[in-house]
Amino acid sequence: MKNILPFYLFALMLQVVSCGPKKYTLESVPEQRIEFGYMNQKTGGTNTYILMDNGQLFQKSTLNGKYSEYKSVSEKEAQFIFATVDQLRQSNSNLYRIGELTHFVRIRNGVNLQEWKWDPTDVNLPADIKKLDEILAKIFAAQLGH
Repeated sequence: MKNILPFYLFALMLQVVSCGPKKYTLESVPEQRIEFGYMNQKTGGTNTYILMDNGQLFQKSTLNGKYSEYKSVSEKEAQFIFATVDQLRQSNSNLYRIGELTHFVRIRNGVNLQEWKWDPTDVNLPADIKKLDEILAKIFAAQLGH
């Protein structure tokens, strides 16, 4: 009986670990994901982040096309970003206001892509886009310190 207890404890630990949130790799990025970032119109440079539904965050380099994993965003922020982008998608919004620095967000599902762009200095941005922009800017700043 004493020999069975460690086996059951090990089996229980394995079950708890396997029930945790899904962890993606660069090879297992899901079909549906949010991509966001910013573009500098003067330099042509673009910084793109790929957000998974579990908050995992990857960054794609415009120089070499390679992906790097970054610090995950909070579950609350990830849910807000996904919900806001879903609202944009459902409303058939066509937000496209570019400036010297342009922020963008897009939802990708396989080969299907919907994208919205805005100038973060535009004072006439809708309230949900302003809130989304604040969260994205916070993520940009956090990743620069990475």
